[in-house]
Amino acid sequence: MKKIIINAYDYSELNDKAKNKVKKWLDEIPFEYETGEIDEYGDSVVENDYTIHWEDSDIQQHCASNKYLFDKYGECVHHHLVGRKRFIYKD
Repeated sequence: MKKIIINAYDYSELNDKAKNKVKKWLDEIPFEYETGEIDEYGDSVVENDYTIHWEDSDIQQHCASNKYLFDKYGECVHHHLVGRKRFIYKD
């Protein structure tokens, strides 16, 4: 068995280039929200919200609440860690 050590970082610990990579990753699936308006067919108007337009503090809060972790380049690593029986999380 081989052992792999991954340094994982919170969003706030990343440099600007890595943060932009995180924003692009989050924007792959934008957040939909209802505007409160009704269109000509009587349906609620739905628009997309992209994290690229969010404040850094809002992105940090979103990543923290979802327990997203990243390598130093901004690639997500949290999915490698969640649910692993042998994973040891060290602060």
